[in-house]
Amino acid sequence: MLRCAAAGLLLPPGAQLTGASAAALHGLGWKRGADDVEAVAPETGRLPRVDGLVVRRSSAPLPPGRPWASTTVAAPPRVAFDAAARVPLPLAVARLDALVRAGVVTVEETSAYIRGSFANDVARVRAALALVDPRAESLPESQLRVVLRAAGLAVVPQHVVTDGGRLVARLDLALVEERTAVEYDGAWHALREQLERDRARLNALTALGWAVVHVTAADLREPDRVVALVAAEAARQRRRLGLPGARRTA
Repeated sequence: MLRCAAAGLLLPPGAQLTGASAAALHGLGWKRGADDVEAVAPETGRLPRVDGLVVRRSSAPLPPGRPWASTTVAAPPRVAFDAAARVPLPLAVARLDALVRAGVVTVEETSAYIRGSFANDVARVRAALALVDPRAESLPESQLRVVLRAAGLAVVPQHVVTDGGRLVARLDLALVEERTAVEYDGAWHALREQLERDRARLNALTALGWAVVHVTAADLREPDRVVALVAAEAARQRRRLGLPGARRTA
């Protein structure tokens, strides 16, 4: 936030903070302290050339933003557009998932903002909007969902498993018919107390016939490998459960 306020002192009139920087001001912690501050400015006027500040021009008029500290934060649909533009599709979807989940913007508002637009990267943003599902609870979970669904694996986010009316687990992603859970393990899962809870949860799921595939940040850097692991586990589960054939999404 301090870097955003400092950047605002350098921005020309009409410029606005946007993208992941503006998302941070809405409470979404994607940015690290050393990351560039992102802004958008009208097509005319001089732009500052300063390390740590990236300002892009907009050929279309910018919607009115809201005053913040030394500058202006872009309107939510513009924030969503810039957050999803110029990044890989899984990350674009993940950022939109988070913005919608936080109530910053809706899919409909963002779709209306880019309707008829020929701006750079608008096709990527439209594709990402079609895949938004705000049930995901983290960026990596969203990215994992997009990767698996693109490969034809019909994963359901935040699937609830119960036993006799008792909650057993809320799964990051699940192939429900195959009883195959896909769980993203962040660094906090290595903590001893959390590890003990995770093991008890895994035992309960296994007792109910579920298989669990754990995915880490390192795994996500090799999406083809993740798809192969999940597909193989789902196939084993289908054989074990006596389900016909392998099932994929259309």
